[in-house]
Amino acid sequence: MASFDRPSPMRATMNAHNANVNANANANANARAHGESAHASATTLRRATTTHKVVFFDCDDALYKNEWKTANDITKKIESFTVRELGLAPGRAYELYKKYGTCLKGLQEEGLLEESRLEEFLTYAHDVPHEEHIKRDEALRAMLLRMKTPKWVFTASARHHAQRCLELLGVDDLFEGIIDVRAVGWYTKHDARAYRAAMDIAGVSDPSDCIFLDDSVSNLKAARAVGWTNVLVGTHARDTGEEIVTEHADHIIATVHEFEALCRAHGYDHFHVEDAIEVENAVHA
Repeated sequence: MASFDRPSPMRATMNAHNANVNANANANANARAHGESAHASATTLRRATTTHKVVFFDCDDALYKNEWKTANDITKKIESFTVRELGLAPGRAYELYKKYGTCLKGLQEEGLLEESRLEEFLTYAHDVPHEEHIKRDEALRAMLLRMKTPKWVFTASARHHAQRCLELLGVDDLFEGIIDVRAVGWYTKHDARAYRAAMDIAGVSDPSDCIFLDDSVSNLKAARAVGWTNVLVGTHARDTGEEIVTEHADHIIATVHEFEALCRAHGYDHFHVEDAIEVENAVHA
């Protein structure tokens, strides 16, 4: 499989739409120069591409963006549980989240939550008004329908929460399945074991066969260490609002909708070639 250089450091200023337009323009120019059809040009492009066998999508703040409203609702519920039910100091839950990748993992590692209460915690934490901030996304659905590579949702949260998000987005029928924190043995996405477990579930053994979209730089750092290609979804940090500067992302896009343009620009063969012609025609119409 072809390897790609990883930028270091990399500013989150990629404009995937412009990259797609430029790539399509170059393909058209070559086709005209050789008297080829648009379809022949697309076929030539396909032979020069790289294919991952699986695409993993994070759920929250990756498949959708809502200024962290849902994430903030969950954070408030976690804070409530840890203060009222566990007697922790206010703010301690978020400290655990920053240190361990999830508050739940921190509670487990520091012996603050009994195993018998894990499901209680997950149910309470994700009992939020999803429908207030997550809406149907026809553009996302159309993009996912154009994909030909198997795709999974890989989340550090609970399956029932991710399922509800997918239903509201209108894409719950378009994934092979949901890989949640239970499915990977309660490991977080800071841990290489979570990625290996996800690969086992998806039926792949070579890390280079995997590409991963997530909004967390620390998660992408761990994924890269395992050997996955990664894509940061989001250009500004949740806590500060500042532009993200990182050496740990192979690619950066503002929203998941730019993934198709990124793939076409970088030769990742995840979308049907016939659809590339339709997208190209729409751009130049």
